[in-house]
Amino acid sequence: MIKALFFDLDGTLLASDKTLLPSTIAALRRCREKGVHIFIATARSPRLAQKLGWTDGITALFSGGLHSNGACLVMDGHTTYTYIDPEAVRLCVQEVARHPDVQMSLHMEGDWHAFNYVMPDRMLGPWGIKREDIIPLDDQAAQHAVKILIYYDYLLENLTKALPDDLYPALLRLCGDRANLYLTDEGRTIQVASKDTGKHAAIERVRRQLGLTREEIAVFGDDLNDIEMLSHCPNSVAMGNAHPQVKAIAAHVTLANDEDGIAYALQNLLHVL
Repeated sequence: MIKALFFDLDGTLLASDKTLLPSTIAALRRCREKGVHIFIATARSPRLAQKLGWTDGITALFSGGLHSNGACLVMDGHTTYTYIDPEAVRLCVQEVARHPDVQMSLHMEGDWHAFNYVMPDRMLGPWGIKREDIIPLDDQAAQHAVKILIYYDYLLENLTKALPDDLYPALLRLCGDRANLYLTDEGRTIQVASKDTGKHAAIERVRRQLGLTREEIAVFGDDLNDIEMLSHCPNSVAMGNAHPQVKAIAAHVTLANDEDGIAYALQNLLHVL
């Protein structure tokens, strides 16, 4: 019997327009009524409610969140962080600087941010941050980074342009032994996290705290940074819109995120409902 669910967010729990489908909300509510724990397992920061416009009723559906690819764990009112090796951060900053148009953000504890560019006022709202949340990209930021995100055009305005072909291999050579690197969104973003964390590691921490077996949890994902957590879980579900490599390792493949894939899997594949 499944007692806890872990959902990736973009491309999985969220539809393409970044909303929760009515069928998804209804299914999650039924799961909570049955006593099932629900967690987010995402690369996003903890400011989901502010960024996505969620109501208190929506946020109350979740028992906690595994943010920044597991580097920020929110559970039972407590938040813990796992920092990236500062030298890996410095190496990423130096390599990205070789590509003048490539943008980088560092996410830190308390949801502080540092950027390699000046964030315009018009993008503060979409990012869910205030001007006072931004600090300089300096050694202090490198010491406290929990996630690095590399992208073009403020991330939200243009997701059609792939990053330079040589950037990801160069970063792997420079700091692949110091940090976990993920090439996501079909080559449009690079995510960097601590070598000591990841979605799977964070899920394992939560699973053990809840006293559950691996057979009593289920995980959902769609992109390459979800492969590790899906490959370690016997009840893994890839979305119909998932990357082919994700579908290949998942125990189940459901409908797409825009086609009631969450509700379909909970009812027809995992039989939670």
